Order: sequence, then C-alpha cells, then structure tokens
Amino acid sequence: MAQGKNKPEIDEMDQHAAAWVIHDHAVATTGKQSPSDAARQSGHASSREWIQSTPAHAEAYENAQSVWDDLALIDPEDLKQPGPAANDANTGPAKRGWHIVAIAATILLAVIGGIELPDLMARSFADHSSAHGEITTLTLSDGSRVLLDSASAIDVAFSDTERAVTLISGRASFDVAPASDTVPPFVVHAGNSTTRALGTKFDVEFGDDDDGHDLTVTAIEHQIMVTPDVAQADTSLVLSPGERISIRAGASDIAVQQINLATSTSWQNGFLIFDHARLSDVTRTLNRYASGPILIASGDLANREVSGMFRIDKIDQAVDVISKGLGASSYSIPHVATFLVE
Repeated sequence: MAQGKNKPEIDEMDQHAAAWVIHDHAVATTGKQSPSDAARQSGHASSREWIQSTPAHAEAYENAQSVWDDLALIDPEDLKQPGPAANDANTGPAKRGWHIVAIAATILLAVIGGIELPDLMARSFADHSSAHGEITTLTLSDGSRVLLDSASAIDVAFSDTERAVTLISGRASFDVAPASDTVPPFVVHAGNSTTRALGTKFDVEFGDDDDGHDLTVTAIEHQIMVTPDVAQADTSLVLSPGERISIRAGASDIAVQQINLATSTSWQNGFLIFDHARLSDVTRTLNRYASGPILIASGDLANREVSGMFRIDKIDQAVDVISKGLGASSYSIPHVATFLVE
C-alpha cells in the first residue's frame, strides 16, 4: 500500500528561465541589473548565453517570456504603489519599474512554478482524484463515503484485514462505516501519520502551506485517534468533535485547537466562511477553486482581515467583493492570474 507519493518539485530550468526573463525586463525598465542575480544562479554570463546553451533552455525562456507578455494587458500606471508626492526622489521611473517587476516576478513564479503540478501528479497515480475546482463524492466498497475537495487524490487498500486510505494530496472528508468483529478499523495515512476512526466523520488535509503545516486533522462526529508519526506510536492522541491538530513537518509540539465546525466544514456545502481571517489565508483557500492563482501585491494588504461567506462556484465574485470591502483593486490576466493591489 502506498504511503503517499512525493510531490514534484519546480523544475530548475524553468526557475532559471523565469529569473532571466525578470532580469532582462528589469534592465530594460530600470536601466539597472536585477537584484535576483540570475547570472550567478545559472552560471551563465547573460540570458543569451544561457538560452543558446541548449534547445531546452530556449524553449523554457520562450514559455517564460509568453507569461510576461500577458502582463501587457494591464496598464502599468495601475501598478503604482500609493506613496509620497511625485517630486520625491523615491518615486522615479526606476522605483516604479521595480514595483512592476516585483509583481511580474510573483506571477511568473506562481504560474511557471507549477501550481497545477501536484494535481496532475495526483491524477496520474491515484485510485481516485478530483480536478482543480471540483468537489467529488465517492462511496467505497464498505459503504464509507469520501468527499474529495478540489485537486485532491487518494489511494484505497481494502482487504479482509484492513481498510486503509492514503491521502496523497489535498483534503478529504470521511464518513466512515463502523468497524466490527468482521470489519477492520478504518485508517487514513498521510505522509508519516495515521488517523484511525473511532467514530464516523473527520477531515484530513495534507500538503504544504505558507505556515509550514503539512497535515491538519479535524474531528467532526465522535472521536478519532491521530498518530502524528507512526515511528513514535506513543505520540498518539484522541480528538473529540470540534478539535483539530495541525502538524508541521519536523515539529515536536502539537497543540489541539478548538474550532468552529460550521466554518471549518462549510466547503462541504459549497460555501467558504471567513471570520476575521487574514487576506493571505483567505486567498490561499480561494486558490483551491480559482481558475488561476490569486496573488497579493502588498504585504500590508495581505495582513488585512476578511469576514464573510462566499460561494465556491463564484470565486471571481468573491474576489470582487473582498477587494472592494478592503478598498483595494483586483486585476485579472486571462488564464494567468488575478492579483490584488491597494
């Protein structure tokens, strides 16, 4: 039985291609060398030298350039950060240019970085998977029901002696058929952890986020037993309904959190509920379902709080409502990205 498959890492060649595109346009915009130091990272003196070294490099650069070209759909004047008066020395063309370059770099890294790669990998190897933006309901052979969130994937291994599901990536909600003398316990594996059903309903989420939490487990109905690391069985703990743990890779301390189940499980009913949540956390959730990445151009904006209930099938509408509520603006590059600026 698979215990989870490694996520593919961003291709180093695409990283270099993105860095060279950013470098070349930064020089054209500001007249200065890019602080990203693409030359040092790739070991070549210029983008031309890097491109000419292999046909694959030329193709990667062309793809990165194509993403950059889509930025022409946006008026650069709209990308200026609010700041001091125009006669301030810090508001010259170079500073404005670097602001545009910073946003472009974010988009390039998000798009070329392979936002879809974990989903594609999961769909290639999993017994069951959901597409990006899709929530799928499954009924397993024992009668247990699984709700797969967007871009999620599982493997299933059932026999006379085990009922095991491996969450490869994403999030899943389990409504478990009870065990008995003839029906073995129901266990969910995710990375090095296991979650054993002592009752019926629970959620498991597995993947990287900005806070570094690799695994989140939530008890919904009755109790569950979570073993954060199967190599240390004595670390097992029991969660009751409304309790959650978030397990960070390599962390030794695990705190049990009390959460609002209505908010936590709202995605299962097609809604997302936020209560004084940071915009950075909100966009991370919205990106589960958005057709393209939603990015934030300002750190100050990222820390602003958002409250409200939004439909999963109306993510664009949610972005508009949120941006207006925060006094921000949203800009979309079709099939590339949407980003928020103050």
